[in-house]
Amino acid sequence: MELRRLRYFLAAVDELSFRRAADVTGVNQSAVSRQIAVLEDELGVTLFERKSTGARLTEVGRVFLADARRIVADVDRVRETIAAVAFGTEGRLRLAVCEDATTPTFAAIIAAHRKSCPGVALDFFEIPSAMQAAALRRGEIDAGLLLPPVHEDGIQLDELWREDWLVAMPIGHRLADMATVAIGELAGENFITAHPEFGPGCHAQSQEMFVAAGVQPHVVARALRRLTMAMLVQSGAGITLVPGAFASVVIDGIVTRPLSSGEHRMRVAATYPKGDMQGVVAQFLRIARATVATFGAP
Repeated sequence: MELRRLRYFLAAVDELSFRRAADVTGVNQSAVSRQIAVLEDELGVTLFERKSTGARLTEVGRVFLADARRIVADVDRVRETIAAVAFGTEGRLRLAVCEDATTPTFAAIIAAHRKSCPGVALDFFEIPSAMQAAALRRGEIDAGLLLPPVHEDGIQLDELWREDWLVAMPIGHRLADMATVAIGELAGENFITAHPEFGPGCHAQSQEMFVAAGVQPHVVARALRRLTMAMLVQSGAGITLVPGAFASVVIDGIVTRPLSSGEHRMRVAATYPKGDMQGVVAQFLRIARATVATFGAP
């Protein structure tokens, strides 16, 4: 039973005429008559009484009408749903984000996505950068926001935005009176860093920056969480680097100063499996790039 025959049948019912049905469906009258006749042969019944004054449904035709409308409506609804999912305006997006990427830029991206795609259900997972590739391979998430580098086969990285670094230090620290801190000033300082495998994703990027500047920090602690790192700074154990978004965060006993290292900034990237992207992932990336451009994140 072909869908087009059902559409011709419904048009004939609505117009009470094969000729007018042909006009609204954009075919000639003989095509409508022929296809409805084939439909009747398939069903083994007569759906219309043909008269010179028009066509009128038989009793069987009236019973069939409700099912025909439901079938066509269901097919149209499925087509609309599939098209929306393919374009990324319907469906579900399982998105991972590392702790350091949860900045005002991230918030702006999520707000823009919610506004543009209210039909997409967002499931959030806080997953460290180093663990997102494995979550993608296992099919637990569709995409992620992390701090590169990540070297994994089959994983695509697209840089989205960059943010300044801040030096977080105890109140009264020798660097606290500076408006900005040069990276060379960190040489010899006790340094609290993220755990290289499971902690905040800034570890690899900060190490690259230190190596490029010829600075060897004296690492006194490695932590899994930003809160732990902050408490260690507050205790006077050492200093650490935090994303620029922390400039508006007030923590007793801690001050932050911008790191004057313009060429070394925190990089945030989107990650997803290489190959054909799901519609929701592609749409999310389009919105993220447009938001970053509007939001002004360099």
